[in-house]
Amino acid sequence: MAPKARPSSKRGPSKESPRKRATRPFQPPSDLASRLRGLYGRVARSLGVDPSYVSRVARGERHSRSVSKALGRELNKIIRLASR
Repeated sequence: MAPKARPSSKRGPSKESPRKRATRPFQPPSDLASRLRGLYGRVARSLGVDPSYVSRVARGERHSRSVSKALGRELNKIIRLASR
């Protein structure tokens, strides 16, 4: 039995814009490591839990919606600061 042929895409060939947008390569800030270093401690302090618990939630060993949300908020702050 012959393999089935894939249906062709209805979109057709992609059309590239004649003007490409100038993009600059991402340059992480020089202090990114120090911003990340205290992440678990800051989240733990804000929630009143132990930093090791925050670490375990981040690694997936434990589950906590409040810790996960707090980690996400804190990471978003760091990313916003990094993109300035």
